[in-house]
Order: sequence, then structure tokens, then C-alpha cells
Amino acid sequence: MMDIELERHGRILSGFYEGYFVKLHDDSDVTGGYYVYLVDDLSEPTDGGDYWMADRTELESFVESSQWEIEWLD
Repeated sequence: MMDIELERHGRILSGFYEGYFVKLHDDSDVTGGYYVYLVDDLSEPTDGGDYWMADRTELESFVESSQWEIEWLD
């Protein structure tokens, strides 16, 4: 299992949405779950979307099934 970094942008190096940027957001205070935000460019996005996961287990399963290799950015 890869390390999941919350509240940090990463570039997807392989897997679904390869080349896109991802941010995993802990939204437990508002919705009780987690958001996965995807964009094709950080400065001027033209494509993207989001997913909502009910809990940390569902988030981890989603990331694993997406077969992502992520380079986390500073």
C-alpha cells in the first residue's frame, strides 16, 4: 500500500488519470468523509473532477484500485 498524503498535491505518474494532479482532502468535519480532487493542471486547469469517499478505508481502497504511483509535491 502506498503512503496516502492528505491535504497535499501530487502528480499521478501511473495508473488511472496518469499525468493529472491529485489532492486528498479530509472532509470529516463537514461530510464525515474524504474528497479526491483531480485536475489536469495546477495553475490553469481545463479538466478534472472529484470523488467522495465515506471513510478512510474506502479512500485507501479507491487509491489502491486506481493503481496510482504518486509523486507528492512540496
